[in-house]
Amino acid sequence: MTHSHISNRTRRIVLSGFFFFTGICFASWASRIPDIKMQLGLNDAELGAMLLFLPVGSFLGIPISGSLTSIYGSNRMLKIAAVLYPLSLILIGTITQTWQLGICLFIFGMAGNFYNVAVNTQAVVLSKLFEKSIISTFHGFWSLAGFVGGLIGGLFVAKQISPIYQFVFVALVSIIYLVFAHPYLMPSEKNKQPLNKMWNKPSAIMLQFGFIALGNMICEGMMFDWSGLYFQKVALVPNEYRTMGYISFMACMTIGRMFADILINYWGARKQLMLSGLLVTIGLIIAVMLPGIIISTFGFMLVGFGVSSVIPTIYGSVGRSAAPGQASIALASVSSIGFFGFLIGPPIIGFLSQAIGLRWAFLTVSLLGLATFFQSYRLKKHLD
Repeated sequence: MTHSHISNRTRRIVLSGFFFFTGICFASWASRIPDIKMQLGLNDAELGAMLLFLPVGSFLGIPISGSLTSIYGSNRMLKIAAVLYPLSLILIGTITQTWQLGICLFIFGMAGNFYNVAVNTQAVVLSKLFEKSIISTFHGFWSLAGFVGGLIGGLFVAKQISPIYQFVFVALVSIIYLVFAHPYLMPSEKNKQPLNKMWNKPSAIMLQFGFIALGNMICEGMMFDWSGLYFQKVALVPNEYRTMGYISFMACMTIGRMFADILINYWGARKQLMLSGLLVTIGLIIAVMLPGIIISTFGFMLVGFGVSSVIPTIYGSVGRSAAPGQASIALASVSSIGFFGFLIGPPIIGFLSQAIGLRWAFLTVSLLGLATFFQSYRLKKHLD
């Protein structure tokens, strides 16, 4: 089958599948954290320390994955990553000791980053063949997979099936998908420059994209890790409803990503980012000022819609602004600045919560939404 005979629409559908499977792998691990914690007999502090190995592996993988994707192309790297990531998931299922969990999570984080850079580079290359924005929908499939992976996990937990069987099942389905789907990937863009020329200091515009991503990822990390506790301690909801904030946030984030491209095509990336910033700020202010199950859930829904399109919009803009063949390096540097926010967000909230209370810590983060609004407003010629 020659590349020219494949329609762009088919490529788009197939690539959505790759985004979906990277989400399924991550959600499968996340859904079994309580079982693995129990299996190893870890307390909260020990689990917290082990969980750090995943982002560290991911963060250290950024320059490696950016370089390899640039040299060998996103097509080849995605095929390799689509095997390594599910295999590293199986590895987590085989552990019997705490130190093994740390090593396996480090490998899982690094493999996940390879997948992330390769699949997003494919998305950026493909999006150039469309007259309209398409990247947000891809990220929507990743979020959707978070739900599906959680449901699969719930099913295996309910049947009291050990995590290893779930991980093997997910890995097999992922690799079978790769076997049938890989001919439909975009051919790689070739990069002629030597590596030391590519990894120079990010340009001013890439730094600004990075800072918008950073603010957004701090907020996203906070919602992932602290929303349950917020509902428990501040909104004072009954225990069985404590995940309500997280679920409503995730649902709106998924829906927002599925429809964000329509809005971006209607009024441009800049206005979309400005709207996102406002929604985050308003949502957090509502949730903080009137804490209670209904109002806080509504606030968290607005935050979900707000953060949904920021990263896809930024990645699309990075792809358009990057020099030919430089997309993977540009994406790796912008995503590393953004990802740093995801790393430091939850601990910062912990420190703030200790100092001024969780409620006011959430209010502080609402200022990052305003920062997104003003930064995007200033980036007129780069975003529209």
